[in-house]
Amino acid sequence: MESFHAVFLYFSWMTVVASSVLPPVNVTLQCRNFHNVLKWSYPEDTTGLLFRLDIGAFLYPPDSRMWMTPALQTDLSFLSHPKDSYYVAVTAVVNGSESEPAPSDDGITFSYFHENSVGTKCYLDLPPVNVTAQRDNKVHISFENPIFFHCQKMKKNRKKCFKNNDSLDSFFKVKILNQTYSFNCEERVCEKTLPVDAAQQEHCVNITGLTSQGILVKSTQLYCAEPFHKPLQSNFTAVYVVSVILAVATFGVILFMAYQKLTKPRTSSFIKPWIPKPSIWNTSTPESVTVDPVECLERCDEVEPSSPTPLLPQKEEEDRTGITDYDFRLPIGVSDNGDMSNVIEEGQPNGEGPGYMVGNTDLGDEDPGSGDEDPGSGYERRDTVVVALGPDELAKGYRGPVTSE
Repeated sequence: MESFHAVFLYFSWMTVVASSVLPPVNVTLQCRNFHNVLKWSYPEDTTGLLFRLDIGAFLYPPDSRMWMTPALQTDLSFLSHPKDSYYVAVTAVVNGSESEPAPSDDGITFSYFHENSVGTKCYLDLPPVNVTAQRDNKVHISFENPIFFHCQKMKKNRKKCFKNNDSLDSFFKVKILNQTYSFNCEERVCEKTLPVDAAQQEHCVNITGLTSQGILVKSTQLYCAEPFHKPLQSNFTAVYVVSVILAVATFGVILFMAYQKLTKPRTSSFIKPWIPKPSIWNTSTPESVTVDPVECLERCDEVEPSSPTPLLPQKEEEDRTGITDYDFRLPIGVSDNGDMSNVIEEGQPNGEGPGYMVGNTDLGDEDPGSGDEDPGSGYERRDTVVVALGPDELAKGYRGPVTSE
């Protein structure tokens, strides 16, 4: 009998040991900005260890659920309705044996609604604030609406967040030193201009708020701005002076260019081709050149005058084709050595005689040697020149005027 009693006590003790599973420890909930994370730890490494989460909402009728996980944390961001309150508890399970719920039988209670009687009240952080000092001892503050700012940052439950918080209307309190100011905001960006003490070196604001759904908004830090400093008048004066000078100079250049364009003479497209280039137009006085008539006679046929640009109309040139120019004529004669040379009359220096002589009434053939002249003729004639072309061959010609070039 005593041996049986001992065996019964042994198996009873083993059953008690197997059923005594340690509960989780350090169970904490962080809920802010619509992001809720439940964390815990376990004192020992146990094979087959799982954790059961019991979650419920204080609704009518109450709603509850549970699930198993081997992890030491879980995301509860879907439990963020501003009008609801929630509870959660964690239980360790080893081979079918369960521990006591942690942190207690009631678990952790939380809500985003600031008036609910729960253990943990969730809230929203105030978005970054811009504080700018202004004239007349004032500061301008601006920041994004907290509801819009934090719902926009959510990835999984963004639409649900905007649905649960359908209004952006929020109430804010701004504390500057010992002064407190309040204002409402229904826009995506909240702005307000407030007076400050000019004697302070910097102006710092502490802002708290409450959304229309009853969610608390807390500031994580003070936001400050340095006092407003008026710019030096001299700097503005220099800027004004330089701007005026540049404007006047620009306007003057524009007027000058317009004047030049209006007053610049325009050359007709019809006249322009007839105007020679400056390099061709020679305005200097030509030097006098003595030309040997015989040499010119030999070379005149080799060179033909050419002009790149006609200086007179074609019609005028055709009208003068019947006119013979007597600007230069070569005299005919034979020198003592039998060559062709200039015949210089006696009594005319340099071989230059009068352009016209007394004419002869007899225009027919006459004896070149007679030399008879009729002084009473009404016509003028040129000097007669007799040239011996060969034995018993004489030729009579007239000497034309010789001009010096």
